Amino acid sequence: MTQHPNVDLSSAQVAVDIGSTIVKLAFIGKDDNLVAQQFYPRDFEAGIVRQVESLLGSFGISPDRSEVRVCSSANGGLRVGIVCLTKHFSGAALRDQVLLAGANPIFVHNFDEAAKEVSYADILLVGGGINCKDAAPLERRLADFLLEKYRYGALVFAGNGCLADLFCRRFPSALVVPNPLAKQLVSTTTSVFEVVRRAYLDDLVYKEGISELQDKLSSGIRPTPEVVNLGFQRAVLGRSNLGVLAPCVLLDIGGATTDLHYTVEIVKDNSGAKPFWAAGSVSRYVFTDLGIVASRDTLLLQLRSHPRLYEFLREVLPGDITETYQLFREGEYQPPADLLGCGCLFLALDRFARGRGPGLPSGNIAQIAQVILTGGGAQALSEDGIARVVSLVASTKSSKPVILIDRRYQMWVEGIAFSDQAVAAATA
Repeated sequence: MTQHPNVDLSSAQVAVDIGSTIVKLAFIGKDDNLVAQQFYPRDFEAGIVRQVESLLGSFGISPDRSEVRVCSSANGGLRVGIVCLTKHFSGAALRDQVLLAGANPIFVHNFDEAAKEVSYADILLVGGGINCKDAAPLERRLADFLLEKYRYGALVFAGNGCLADLFCRRFPSALVVPNPLAKQLVSTTTSVFEVVRRAYLDDLVYKEGISELQDKLSSGIRPTPEVVNLGFQRAVLGRSNLGVLAPCVLLDIGGATTDLHYTVEIVKDNSGAKPFWAAGSVSRYVFTDLGIVASRDTLLLQLRSHPRLYEFLREVLPGDITETYQLFREGEYQPPADLLGCGCLFLALDRFARGRGPGLPSGNIAQIAQVILTGGGAQALSEDGIARVVSLVASTKSSKPVILIDRRYQMWVEGIAFSDQAVAAATA
């Protein structure tokens, strides 16, 4: 039964977030303040379209209402594979645009990478070089490129524009978009960002049956990770109702993934990888194997094999942990939800501190002034527990960042309330 908030919603913007298990309905007032919010389990029998329209109808809201905005992570994120000339330049630029568009880069290969088994990619993105006619190294690699070793749904070329015709002659089905590196090694265009956003919508349409919502909802459907990143950008820029202290990190802990959003000044000067294209001085990284439901088994496997498991358990569990530690190592311990959430936090920050991930920079955890937690996996956590985990990773008790748990999911509200003009400015 729908519980209607006892407030006037007639002039409020309406925001809908379609998740894998929960549908969130938020009402946003003036100055993007959260007026009311409701949560509903996904009705898989009714389907997304019928459920969303029914929920809106229960509040007397037409899907045609211009204030209705929708985002979704229902399909777990678009999977993008990247093949590039160099991982530090073209690969980094492509990866960052894919991340900020809300998709998940599953690999970044250079053209010379040895053939091996790779995961299926919804989009295979090929790029490299700046726009110039004298491009013999890239031309040779494109001429010898073995596409058959990749499994993909759509092929996109976003490299040297002077070689686009060569690529299309070899692969007529390829879509060509403007080179994000243009005429210099500085990422200036958002072509890849936009094509990934559109493809994400197509992905939802074909796999989740949301196509009927497109014509009715004026703002279209956006990927939830992109929306959360925009909310983070707003907060960092001081244009948000959330008080944020930079440098800071935001971790969105979900059932399948954990998203790390961070201000780029945290990245160490000697980091092997660095954000190449970071709108508003923030960037994003997704850990596809860290989650409290769909990725629970891989999360536990990572924790069991971690050399600092005993120290971690000592920080998050009360009393003597000797027996628990032994059971955990043997795979016989069934951790509660809060420990799973802390595990995602611990592993994500630990990998960030060491740069352990494809294209993940190494961050100075001790410099973080604030840690923000959002997502379903963060709701059972405590501020004290989070602070202890952060201090463990930072390896210093003097590191005491401000802890904020986004229990009202304000970050996604701030992001989805962004106007189209603000979105364009933030991602330019």
